[in-house]
Amino acid sequence: MSGGQGLLIVNADDWGYDEETTEAIADCHRAGGVTSTTAMSYMRGSASAARIAAGLPDLGIGLHLNLVEEYSDPDTPAPIRERQRQLIEHSRLLRLRRWVYDPFLADRINAVIADQFRAFLALYGRLPTHLDGHHHCHLAANVLLSPAVPRGTRIRNALSDAHRPNPLTDALRGIRKVTIRRRDLATTDYFFSIVTSWPQLSGAPPEDKLGLAREATVEVMVHPAFPSEYEPLQSRDWLDVLAQLPTGTFGDLR
Repeated sequence: MSGGQGLLIVNADDWGYDEETTEAIADCHRAGGVTSTTAMSYMRGSASAARIAAGLPDLGIGLHLNLVEEYSDPDTPAPIRERQRQLIEHSRLLRLRRWVYDPFLADRINAVIADQFRAFLALYGRLPTHLDGHHHCHLAANVLLSPAVPRGTRIRNALSDAHRPNPLTDALRGIRKVTIRRRDLATTDYFFSIVTSWPQLSGAPPEDKLGLAREATVEVMVHPAFPSEYEPLQSRDWLDVLAQLPTGTFGDLR
């Protein structure tokens, strides 16, 4: 949490998904419109993304956990590929929900998480700055409670403006907050998508969400590989707003 210190993290998902996605993110970072990204393991662009990262020392790089889409790197070892593929198929059949801890899947999920952490460490020579997930799978109970996620890991929060209050989900969100706190998993005060933070993607971005970063910690999720976001994230309108706010990475989160 912020402790009264403002911070805006502009995080681009899917670093390493493929070379085109990585280049789009790198372009936006070089322009000053992206401060952080999250890398995917065992994908077609994972290795080249790590090489590009070596020339971008100010780009915070976390792990984009993938429990929902099959690995695309043809050099992925067969046991690692099969472990993740079986998990995806099993999860589809059970319609695994993020709120429910499944003890029967725990060992398999732990192994897949560990695979991806090891792959990140091998490529980048360090642990990720933080953890988030493809399709927000990092918020599943089995992930938050997994011993494969180191205590003290910084993680992405749930979307701050996508929750429709009701007694059941309010209670479940409360339990999740307690879990995050007990495992020392630091997160931001707020988390928004750019499409709700800046709906028009042109003109001056609204103050209501981004302005919270003056006194609180805020993450904004972006996808520079989307044509609708690529140019706006390098535009003067966006860069002028960032220049007025305290920006950084999950490494700056206290």
